[in-house]
Amino acid sequence: MSVIKDLARPYYISFFDFIRKKVLGIDLIINFLKDYLLYKRYSIIFKNKDLENKEADIILNYHSLEKGMLFKNMKKGFAAYRIRNLHKLLKDKEIMNNCNRSQIRVGYQLMCQYYELHQNAGFEIENLFSAEQYNFYKSILKSNYDNHFNGIKEWTKESFFKSNRDPFEVFAFTRKSTRNFTGELISKEILNKVITLANTAPSVCNRQANSVYLLQDKTKIDKALKIQGGFEGYTEGVSQLLILTNNRKYYYTVGERNQFYIDGGVYLMNLLYALHYYKVGNCPANWGKTYAEEKALAKIISLPESEKIICFIPIGKLPDKFRSTLSKRRTCNENFKMI
Repeated sequence: MSVIKDLARPYYISFFDFIRKKVLGIDLIINFLKDYLLYKRYSIIFKNKDLENKEADIILNYHSLEKGMLFKNMKKGFAAYRIRNLHKLLKDKEIMNNCNRSQIRVGYQLMCQYYELHQNAGFEIENLFSAEQYNFYKSILKSNYDNHFNGIKEWTKESFFKSNRDPFEVFAFTRKSTRNFTGELISKEILNKVITLANTAPSVCNRQANSVYLLQDKTKIDKALKIQGGFEGYTEGVSQLLILTNNRKYYYTVGERNQFYIDGGVYLMNLLYALHYYKVGNCPANWGKTYAEEKALAKIISLPESEKIICFIPIGKLPDKFRSTLSKRRTCNENFKMI
């Protein structure tokens, strides 16, 4: 009898393994559908009804203004599409009543700066942005209006890296995304140090599923960044592009279906800090793309299909003088909550 059981055991195991995988497959589909429904219910792609949706939309649009202000040769009426969007959002009653929120306040303040920059340059933009609208935004801000507010920050290379060896509570506030590079290559020696430091990032069960690829072919870099779409106007000095990925092969439960984004995000932050520590200019370029765009990218560079792209990071040496966006951060009482 025991011999029969021993002979049958592999078949039992295979059968139950087959059933387990089938059940997990169904469970995965159910969870994907739940993810879809929640994203559809709450993302601003599909709705723009509550305060957080509206605030997210304001940030999306005002950050485009900040990036446009980085150019010293300002174009008349730049980012007109964003201005029109912000006009609609900033006259919303719920938004006006929450002007004390840091990100909403920055939206009003940046719009005021946009108007003032055009006035100072002698540009007429009445059809896009009237004096009446400008005065209305100032009236919403009231005492919070700051005529010294600036959506950009001026840096020298020396001042930018001045605190890169300071305690973390100082260092963390000095890291900024930079979009101006000289075109000079960062040495392999420095990049090895950067990756070694970035590799201290924690990961689920210490699986360490991240990879960092270095692209130095300028033609391919420009094509890849064109697909990414958020670095337009800044590609000239980009001679090196880091591509951070996370490998799906390292995850084994339905509950971990999105873990590569979590581990990849944790690693990305560590990588950005490591780059800043070693005085390498960098800017995380969001890769929130669809399958179609990943397919287009595959025609330019070859990456393993199992690896999910987390982020592009253009890197390079910084010029002696450059600008960065303000990218105002929330105060802790806005996002630190007791439950």
